[in-house]
Order: sequence, then C-alpha cells, then structure tokens
Amino acid sequence: MNDQQYFLTTSLSYRLRAAQQERSSFRSGDVYVKLRTDYEGIIRGLNLTIKKLRQERDAVSFSRKEITRQWMDVLEDVQKEHEKEVHRLKKVITELLDITASRKKRNAELDEKRKAARKDYYETATELEDAKGLIVKLTAQVNHDYENSSLPSSKCINRKKITNNREKSGKKPGAQAGHPHHPRKAMKPDKVVEIQTEERFKEDPRYVPTGNTVSRQVVGICAVPVVTEYRTEEFYDKKKGRNVHSAFPGQVTDDVNYDGSLKAFLFLLNSRCNVSLEKTARFVSDITDGALSPCTGMINGLCREFSSKSRQEQDNLFKALLDAPVMHVDGTAARVNGSNNNVVVCSNGAATMYFAREHKGHAGITDTPVETFGGILIHDHEACFYSYGSDHQECLVHIERYLRDSIENEKGLTWNRQMLELIQEMIHENNIAPAEGMAEEKIAGFEARYDAIVQTAAEEYEDDPPSEYYRDGYNLYRRMAEYRHNHLLFLSNPLVEPDNNLCERKARILKGKINQAISLRSFEQLTYFCECFSVLDHFASGNMDNLYRSVKEVFERPGPVMSVSKDPGSADTIPSECKAG
Repeated sequence: MNDQQYFLTTSLSYRLRAAQQERSSFRSGDVYVKLRTDYEGIIRGLNLTIKKLRQERDAVSFSRKEITRQWMDVLEDVQKEHEKEVHRLKKVITELLDITASRKKRNAELDEKRKAARKDYYETATELEDAKGLIVKLTAQVNHDYENSSLPSSKCINRKKITNNREKSGKKPGAQAGHPHHPRKAMKPDKVVEIQTEERFKEDPRYVPTGNTVSRQVVGICAVPVVTEYRTEEFYDKKKGRNVHSAFPGQVTDDVNYDGSLKAFLFLLNSRCNVSLEKTARFVSDITDGALSPCTGMINGLCREFSSKSRQEQDNLFKALLDAPVMHVDGTAARVNGSNNNVVVCSNGAATMYFAREHKGHAGITDTPVETFGGILIHDHEACFYSYGSDHQECLVHIERYLRDSIENEKGLTWNRQMLELIQEMIHENNIAPAEGMAEEKIAGFEARYDAIVQTAAEEYEDDPPSEYYRDGYNLYRRMAEYRHNHLLFLSNPLVEPDNNLCERKARILKGKINQAISLRSFEQLTYFCECFSVLDHFASGNMDNLYRSVKEVFERPGPVMSVSKDPGSADTIPSECKAG
C-alpha cells in the first residue's frame, strides 16, 4: 500500500468514527434535548425583542398621532390663510385683468397714434428731404453765373467786378514823362485862316521875327451827298406807241438810286454797329442836314443785297473751313417772330461762318461744313456733333464751370475740386508747351491722375448717392468717365485747343446784335443776317485795309435789283418779314 492509499484510508476511518458518534448521540436523544433548549432560548430572546419593539411602536404611534394632529391643525390654519390669500389674489387678478384690458385698449389707441405719428413723421421727413433737395436745386439755379454755368456775364445780377492784378506803380494815369509822343496826323488843309500879328509884337523891339510860321489844324467832317445824274435823250416809238430811251447802267434802275458808298455806310451802321433802322435813317438825315432821308425799308433790304452779292466770299469761307484740320463748332439760339431758332457757328480762327437753322440736331447740321468735315471737331458736348468728323475735343472751359457748380452744391465731395485743379494744370502746361507738344511722360502722368480722380468720384457717389434734385455733379462724373478720350485729346495733338472759346466769342457778337438792336420777323431775314455776319467777320478779322471800303466794293458789284418800294419816302416801305427797333 502506498502513501496515498494510506492517507485515504485513514481519512475515511476518521469520518466513519465521527458519523458513528453522531449516530450514537441521536439514538440516545441528548442532541434533541440540547437543540430544544437552544431553540427555546432563542424563542424567549425573540419574544423579548418583539415585546420591546411593540412598546417602542406604541410610543412612536402615540407621538405620530399627536404630531399628525398638530400638523392637521397647522394645515387647517394654512388652508384658511391660503383660501384668504387665494381670494385676495383672485380679487387682485380680477383687478389686474381689468387694468390689463384697459391698458390693452390704451395700448391699442396709443399704437394707432404711434402709427399715425410715424406715418406723419415719415411723410414730414420725406417732405423735408424733398424740400432740402429743392432748396439745393434752387440754390444751384440762383448761384448759376458766368463762372459756373453757360450763362453769359451780361445776364448775371450783381456780377463781381473784374479784379486788376497789376501792381500799382503810383504814377498818374495818362502819358508818362519820357515816353515818345504820338501826335495826331496833320492833314492837307482845305482852308487856311491867317491870324493877324498882334501889335505888341510889331511895336516892341524885344520881339524879333524868326521867319518861321506856326500852324495848328482843326479837323472836322462834313457829310454832303455827291449826286451823279445820268441823262439820255428820249424818243417816241411810233410802231409800239410808247416812249423809249437808251439803256442806263445796270445799277441805275429807279429815278433816285443809292450807290455803294451810302449803302456801305448805312449797312455797317445798322449791322456792324448795332444801330436800329430808325436811328440809322435819322442819323444820316441829321449829318446831311436833311438832304438824304433813307427809309428804314431800304436799310433793312441792304442785308439781303449784301448777302446775294458776297456769294464768292461765302463760298471761299466754306471751302476754307472744310480744308482745315480742326474746326470749332457751336450753336446759339435766335428768336424769330416769337419762336426759337438756331444758329450754327463754325470757325477755325481764319474763317468763321454763321448758319441759320430752324431746328437743332442733325437737321441743323445739314448743308454746313460740319456735315462733310473730315477733321477734328471742338464743341461743347453737343451729342449730334459726335456723328460727324474724325475725332472730337470737349470744351474744358465748360467742364471747369460745371465743376465749380458741383463744388458749391456738393460740399462733401473731393473729386470735383481735384478734377478742377487737374484741368487748370493741364491747360497751363498746354499753353506753355513747345510747338511739337508735351512730352509723353507728362501726358501719361496727366492721364493716370485723370483716371484716379474718376475712380474717386465713383467711390464717393457710391457712399453718398446723388439726390434726384441735383444730379449735375453725378452726370458730369459719368460724362467724364465715358468721354475720357475726348477730354484729353488736346494733350496728344498740338493742333487741338482745350476749349471752344473761339466759337463762344464769335457767337457772342451775334447775340449782342440780336439782343440789342433787332427783332426778326422771318427766317429768311435771319439767314441773310447770318450770311452777312460771316462776310463781315472775314473782312474785319482779315488783312483788310479798310472795312468800309471792302463793304463798298461788294455793294458796287453787279447783282440782282433789291427794290422794296417805288416810293422811297412812303411810310409802308418796311417789308413785313423784318422790322427793327
């Protein structure tokens, strides 16, 4: 037997002995007695514990009932207080509901009033904004003058005095000591008056004759008619039964005719010097002591006669305008019998022509040099002119005026002042530039500054849009951005001037004549008047020795007979198409 079997056998024997002893105890009953004794002891302990717990339970139950009773009393009091508070709160709530209802009603009324007030406010604000815009518009109109608009200075009220920037020398006005004397030209005398020597020079030996004669002249004028009378023998034609005679010269058509000298004098006095028809006739009558009394109808007809006899000069002027590389063009208004008409002015400095037209636009361009001109046109942004010519230059003097107007009415912007300074600088540089023009670098610098200022204008108008009452500044910005090339053309072309002042000056002469002396009654008379003005301007601005002599030569040319009345002295010799005053 090995060790494992030994230990197993020993363990089983011990266990067997224990089981036998436990069986013997159960057989004898000692175990049962001991178990019962232990059980009864446990029962007694548990009963005591139960009794103690019951006592504690009864004590706790009494305390709980007392506490419950007290809590019920408290709850009853609280309930009563709660009911009183609920009643009070219901009353308050009722009152609050009433107040709320009244407040809602009041709020509704106030809301309606607020809406009405807001509506009134917006209406008032709109009206105020409109009023402010209207004020700006009216202020701009009132402030328009010859410096910031196309309004002529003669129509400006309280215009500023032109300042004299010359430094004062302190000398008295008039001839200055040391300057050469410019005496009046001595003339050949028609009459000599000998002055008797005073007796004091003859008797006093202190006076010795020098052998010289001192002379002084008094020059005057005398207007006397010079009459040339043509005579021829008259015959009776027995075959035709009427009197006949030899033919008179072409200009001798009436019993009394006026030659070119008198016609030129009357014509220049009326058309060139802006003297009315009646005053012209009266002046000639006065200086001739009534020997000549030309009628106003004859004087008025001189314009038509001069126009018809100066066709050659007009054709030459027309050709000279077409042959020029650059031409200035402008338009001005002329009233004929109460209606507006238009006069187109074309000039290149050497030649100027005026064209009467009933309408503006393309209809007014017809039959003028502009219609077939192939060079560069300088004008004041007349839209229809852009359809003619090869290129265009805007008048920057007008742009300067519009910029000054924008500066006065858009004080919060900066682009307008910058552009005005740039244009003035460009014009100054152009005036002092050599004949071949400005340098390319300077031109590029001016163009870059121009573009930068236009961009500044775009940003400023985006932040502060223009009002509907004053959009001139905004429109000017859009125009300068769109027509950039036409505002800067003069920089790269030395033949182009930066302004249209030439046509402005030429048109001002016509406006002065129309506004001061005449009232046109027909469009034909305006046409004659413009044609005469074209030739007169050519004679006056050309190298003519004597304007009067040039006009006289035109009137002495053969041409159509311009007779307005058989009786020169009749009162109804003024044609119905034109009366001047």
